[in-house]
Amino acid sequence: MAPRCRRLRPGPRRRQQPVTDQPEQPAPLHVFLSDAAEHALAALRPGELDAVEKLVERLTVYPRLGIPVPGGTDPEVDDYTARTDPAADSGDRVSVVYRYHEAMASVFVTWIIAGP
Repeated sequence: MAPRCRRLRPGPRRRQQPVTDQPEQPAPLHVFLSDAAEHALAALRPGELDAVEKLVERLTVYPRLGIPVPGGTDPEVDDYTARTDPAADSGDRVSVVYRYHEAMASVFVTWIIAGP
């Protein structure tokens, strides 16, 4: 007598991830503004405001985009300064000073400085 074979039910099909040579984008970070940054944001001209908003959007994906600022007091937090492109903000360069906390997945904008 031949042994009986047990039929296996096919399981749910797994979705295959597309294979690409592009690195996977990390999840966007949370961005918080200090009171001083919110006050400065309200005083910007429309072109400067657009440039700062685009820069902050980029910081949510690439938080180490700015220039590192040495001398931070907290070892878990990195301080940076990022600048907008003068051509994108109608002439004046705007600096955004921020802190990046990797463990909390957040960026805290402390200052927005407009001027030459």
